[in-house]
Amino acid sequence: MTTFATATTPARWLDLIGAEWIKLRSLRSTPVVLGLLVPFYVWFAHDSAAVTHEAWPTMSASERQEFDPAHGAFRFPLFLLLMATAGTIGAMTVAGEYASGLIRTTFIAVPARGRVLAAKAVVVTGVLALLGLLVGVGVWTATFVAYGDRITTFSAGTPGVGRSVAGTTVMVAVCGLIGMAIASIIRNTAGSVFAVLVFFLLGPVAAKGRIPLLGAEHSADVVNAMPAYAWGRLTVMNTSHVVERIPSVTAAWSALAGWALVAIAVQLLLRRRDV
Repeated sequence: MTTFATATTPARWLDLIGAEWIKLRSLRSTPVVLGLLVPFYVWFAHDSAAVTHEAWPTMSASERQEFDPAHGAFRFPLFLLLMATAGTIGAMTVAGEYASGLIRTTFIAVPARGRVLAAKAVVVTGVLALLGLLVGVGVWTATFVAYGDRITTFSAGTPGVGRSVAGTTVMVAVCGLIGMAIASIIRNTAGSVFAVLVFFLLGPVAAKGRIPLLGAEHSADVVNAMPAYAWGRLTVMNTSHVVERIPSVTAAWSALAGWALVAIAVQLLLRRRDV
């Protein structure tokens, strides 16, 4: 005799993961954006490394000693765009359901709101972490290929290379969680995307100045705790040319972890009406 699941049967975890994965990949923009991002950043990294390859013979010994290959491989303005893209993807997974009304069907099928949001967070962070990993590995691969036999000082085993890849992997995933949290608060597609773009593109620029009511030291701590600058610290391999106050590597990792925890807490603890 065939047995059917009843409405009281809890949804299996793998079923929730599978459902959220279907929702994510069904967004028409998702495969296009994810498919273009990796070659985009690989190309820019190769282009920057090729310029260094040409200029290397004319560089002095001190310039070569202070040279930081991550500065060209991980261009800060370009990676702000990656953060904003990851945040937008995360926001769309939440705001899109509210806009289409799919959230009603979701919570009718699975009333356990926390389980649904946890499954959504796992899928989003997993996909975006893979994207960050591919970008990080691809950027360094393109850089070392462009360096060729002329610049042999740096390799995959150079201290800081692995950290920058890991930092990029975590950063992209965390930005997705932040985007989800923003959309959970705003619950409007256009408003969520706008807030994400302001936070990731304008926020780092606006916060670079002195924050009102805070001293210089505390202001620097707040700015350095932002996702963009925390990630920037993890990609820096030579700090001799940095004039600003920079956080420790441990502080940068802690900042990214803190943003992830806050983003998850916002989604789980926000008890506004869903349907």
